[in-house]
Amino acid sequence: MSEIRKKAMTRLVLCAVALVACIIFSVLLLSGTFDGKTGGSKPASGDTISSSAPAEGVDDPTADSFTAESTPAEETPAEPEATPEPTPEPTPVPEYEGLSVQPTTYYNEGEQPTYTVTDSNNLNMRGGPGTDYDKIGQVPASTGVTALGANEDGSWVVVNYNGTYGWLKTEFLNG
Repeated sequence: MSEIRKKAMTRLVLCAVALVACIIFSVLLLSGTFDGKTGGSKPASGDTISSSAPAEGVDDPTADSFTAESTPAEETPAEPEATPEPTPEPTPVPEYEGLSVQPTTYYNEGEQPTYTVTDSNNLNMRGGPGTDYDKIGQVPASTGVTALGANEDGSWVVVNYNGTYGWLKTEFLNG
């Protein structure tokens, strides 16, 4: 064999080896086996590498349609997984001891309205929002009280006067 043919054969073999290496490297990249990260898993012997579908983030040149926006080929860092927010425990509704009827509206601390009993009347505290409920105490005229809750229409409020819970008619309170 002539010297020129030997050099040509050597170059041809080197090109063939380089082509095979490029094909293997491309298949490994597309399959995600060789993604540049350390500690990645490698296919075991006997595993086949399928390149029928393009890897995520790589445009498929054989696709029938292309979009104007293409995904960049470089890998973007994965966002940390969002941990679900813990569901807050519902705030327990207070039970006002001694009342026949509990309020339908509860005022949060700091948002409780304050009232003063009118000057001309001592006001009866009732076990429920109405005069047909038992009288359970009395609040003197001109006394300040804080509403803890109210009935549906706000015409009666629950207060704590001298350690006793009771209902007062808002008609006889100054706000």
